[in-house]
Amino acid sequence: MKTEYTILKPGDVPVERGEVDWPKEPGYQLIKALVEPLLGDNEPLEHVAVLHDGKRRDMFVSEYGHMRLTTREPLPINDRATAVYRNNWMTQHPDQDPETLPGIAGNAILFHRIVWT
Repeated sequence: MKTEYTILKPGDVPVERGEVDWPKEPGYQLIKALVEPLLGDNEPLEHVAVLHDGKRRDMFVSEYGHMRLTTREPLPINDRATAVYRNNWMTQHPDQDPETLPGIAGNAILFHRIVWT
C-alpha cells in the first residue's frame, strides 16, 4: 500500500514529501526504521494523533523535543508541526488560546493516513 508522508522542518525550509510501500498496518519496526533517521540527531520517535485536512492522521516527533527546548542544545520550534498538532484541540475548543498548548520542536513526520495501530 502506497503511504505518503510529509517532513515538516523548523523555519522556512520547504516541506519534503516521500512515499513508502507499506502494509496497511506497518508495525513499530518499519515505522521506526523510516521515521527516526528523518527526525535526525538520534531522536527517538513519539507518536501523536492529529487532525489534518479534516481527517485523523499520524504524526511522529522527537520524544524529547519539548524537553530539549530548554537545554544547552535545544531543538528549534517547528511552527508548521505545532499548528498541525494543536489543530485537533482548537477545532474542539476554539475559544482557547493556542499559545497555552504545547509546541513541537525539531522535525516532524506527518503521514497521510493512519499507520499507528
